[in-house]
Amino acid sequence: MLMSDGDLNVSASRKLNILAMFILFEEHAELLSMFTKFKELKTKEDQANSLELHEHATTVMKTLDEGIKGLDNLDAFFEYLHHVGASHRRIPGFKVDYFSKIESPFLEAVKQTLGDRYTENVENIYNITIKFIIKTLVEGFDNANKSSTT
Repeated sequence: MLMSDGDLNVSASRKLNILAMFILFEEHAELLSMFTKFKELKTKEDQANSLELHEHATTVMKTLDEGIKGLDNLDAFFEYLHHVGASHRRIPGFKVDYFSKIESPFLEAVKQTLGDRYTENVENIYNITIKFIIKTLVEGFDNANKSSTT
């Protein structure tokens, strides 16, 4: 998990997933239009009740989670996140800078979920980690373009 089991239970983990997506789409409403199944989710209530959005939020957070878990094995870490980054080439209209848009919502969701346990040290760790994950996703996206043009 992104945090130890003592930090987040299943309910809190789900809350983190959904909260991050709420914040993401609140800050970057234009991203909703990229997803056919999310285009009609104009209100927070619509978003909160959308099974598809919950599933997508879980997928995004699992990617971040797997990235963090993979830090123990850097070869696996890079392979996994490069693959995920490259897979975004298949999404019509996806731009590489969209990866960075999850940073702030993710950090805010972690902060709200952890509450008092969100210390300056925890903040620094998550800031460094999310930047490293995003950088690696971008590399995968960019490298996929290079390999498809050669």
